Amino acid sequence: MQMIDFLLHFFALSLVIIPVMLPLSLTLLTWLTPQSVIDRYVCPPHFSEFESVAYRYFPTSWIRTLLFSMAISVPIFRRVRKFGPMHREVPRGFNIACRLFVYGVVGHMILFWCAVGFLLTFGKSFE
Repeated sequence: MQMIDFLLHFFALSLVIIPVMLPLSLTLLTWLTPQSVIDRYVCPPHFSEFESVAYRYFPTSWIRTLLFSMAISVPIFRRVRKFGPMHREVPRGFNIACRLFVYGVVGHMILFWCAVGFLLTFGKSFE
């Protein structure tokens, strides 16, 4: 029963975090992204010509912000887009904000989908 109560509380918290915090934090990070970072990294070879133009404007700027946040927080994403030591070149405040976003909001989304998979797999055994 404690497991079910925990999962119910987790899903209730997810109803707040995922639809509210994800767009809100992406919007704030998009506004906080320094122009120097955008000018340096939103160009070839990191992005194609089409992406370079598209990622400068809303709503696709959220994709750019998510890519930057993942590249700053997770080393493998830096290698995929060939960003190099991007995490050392961005301002410290933006670095910390990106890491909080990835580890908090995106991490919570991953845990949410793992919990859904757990319930779908083992849900019959709780009855």
